[in-house]
Amino acid sequence: MKAVKIMQKEITSSKKGIILYTALMGLFYMWFVSIFDPVFFADFEALLESYPEAIRQMIGEFYSLSTIGGLLNIYLFSMSLFFFGIYFILKASQDIPREIDNKTIDLILSKPIKRWEFSLGKYLYHIIGAVIVLFGVMLAVILGIFIMPNIVPNEVPWAEFLTAFLVMILLNLGIVTTGFFFSTFMDTKKSLVLSLGLIIFFYAVGQFWQSFGESMESIKYISIFYYSDMSNLLVNSNWDALPIKIVFLSSYTIILALVSIIIFNKRDIPV
Repeated sequence: MKAVKIMQKEITSSKKGIILYTALMGLFYMWFVSIFDPVFFADFEALLESYPEAIRQMIGEFYSLSTIGGLLNIYLFSMSLFFFGIYFILKASQDIPREIDNKTIDLILSKPIKRWEFSLGKYLYHIIGAVIVLFGVMLAVILGIFIMPNIVPNEVPWAEFLTAFLVMILLNLGIVTTGFFFSTFMDTKKSLVLSLGLIIFFYAVGQFWQSFGESMESIKYISIFYYSDMSNLLVNSNWDALPIKIVFLSSYTIILALVSIIIFNKRDIPV
């Protein structure tokens, strides 16, 4: 399939950057795991109570520093947008527009390749790249849990931890798809600005919906970040509403990806 070949070519040409970013983020989060001390951090939980409401909402409805799940919720899962999402948006939102600006797309589409194959190949490249990065970080965190002296692996809630990673991956795939969506019909600057703007809007709604008042709280259901909050799962081992969160994030990504490919397939690009 030509889309797979395009994906493989893009992955091969970008493998050094993907490996470097994965290694840096993996080491970064291994360091976070290394500083975990349940006795030391227990004293900081009271400090969190004194933080402004907006700061506490950023890390989720429930929080704890005295458990490894609570620590990862604060420093990994709730901060996923800043450490991964923005990087993925920068890549996905500018890829196709850059091909158009540089006129390299003219040569590509003059070959016996269909537009949907080209756009699907590009999309798969960004999806696979994101999965590689996030999976590498997950392995680094797991390695840190087993080698750091302050953590007892048997006390780690592995089911909750791995499920939260799955949801984080789904969230970031949704972020990738948002950037890719705008790239299929806009130029480089507009694609970046609008995809970033929409994701930041989703983030504000998903994190701060409690501040909007009762009449506006229902707006939270449109945000992918509302469905990615794993604080209740990681802190309280509460699995309520998890299936609907996974279904929503998956549906958002699949539907938006299909719409993106259809739009690009109909776009007027002189060859």
